[in-house]
Amino acid sequence: MQIVFLVHNIHLGGGGERVTINLANTFKETGADIKIVSLSPASLKNIYATNKGIEIDYLGIDFSKGSNLINKIKSIFKVYAYFNTYKSEIIILGIGNYPSLLLSFLPKWKNIKTIGCQHLAYDGIKNLWAVLRKLLFRRLNFIVCLTKSDLPKYKKINENSIVIPNSIGYFSEQTASLTNKQILFIGRMVPEKGYDILLKVVKKVSKIHDDWTFRIIGEGPLRNNILHKIDLSGLKSKISWISSSDIIMEEFINSSIYLMTSRTEGLPMVLLEAQSCGLPIVSFDCRTGPSDIVVDNENGFLIDCFDVEKMVQKISLLCVDYNLRLRFGMDAIENVKKFSPEIINSKWNKLFDELSMN
Repeated sequence: MQIVFLVHNIHLGGGGERVTINLANTFKETGADIKIVSLSPASLKNIYATNKGIEIDYLGIDFSKGSNLINKIKSIFKVYAYFNTYKSEIIILGIGNYPSLLLSFLPKWKNIKTIGCQHLAYDGIKNLWAVLRKLLFRRLNFIVCLTKSDLPKYKKINENSIVIPNSIGYFSEQTASLTNKQILFIGRMVPEKGYDILLKVVKKVSKIHDDWTFRIIGEGPLRNNILHKIDLSGLKSKISWISSSDIIMEEFINSSIYLMTSRTEGLPMVLLEAQSCGLPIVSFDCRTGPSDIVVDNENGFLIDCFDVEKMVQKISLLCVDYNLRLRFGMDAIENVKKFSPEIINSKWNKLFDELSMN
């Protein structure tokens, strides 16, 4: 049986794409027949590396051009036409809300099983998209969500809903020394990531710990606005920024604290990667995500949303106490083992076996 991933744009470089590549590579290593189908046009820009033998097909829909509504309608017909050619048995994983909705439009073909894989928190999907989810997700064979707190909400839509958290793609062979006075922040430049709050935190921390700097990695629609605010804030000497990096693990290893100011999350891959490199984490305790990974006062600090003063206080504790950073970092390395590919893959195999029997 072939496993196919349907994604919006495999070259976007976000958490959903990272999850797709991690799962595809893991399944391929166990001998599965894997394909990725991207709604986007083809691109030579590969942010994450796929294992040999994983084919990528493109449906050629450029959402940056033309009418968004027309492109949405076009994508329904293109997905239908693409999968209508399959005669053998396949399992399709829709990565994210929109690809999952597209799968729900497919007829109930006997040879095709559909799984809607949710990347964002349940409450992070709003307005028309939330309505469509409620109406259409019942047509999927299964829904996979990331956190236990979201599971009851999905079960109300489709009783065939389960929790399978993200796995970490790989464990770093190196860990951070935690001696570099650098705080790392990685996130797409969108309102949900809380860049406005981040700048407030940077300003307050910099006044207390002038010798510490912040490293920001991110790209997105708010880029120009955020970079302009950094220029006006007088913090440019404290903040270094790059849009993306092919050597992301080096960025973790060269830092001593990982910071997250998100308003909403699913199950953030970046926190798993930070823990694998032994970084203590300071994060807002938004409704889903961070608390599934970070254990407060053991491998990081969870801060009430959106208490900037408390966040600054906890960052300050880590800045002045190397032994605390080291203790949190060692616990983080142990904690992240719960999200190893072997453990998570066993959960997926159980689901695939169940689908194959039905």
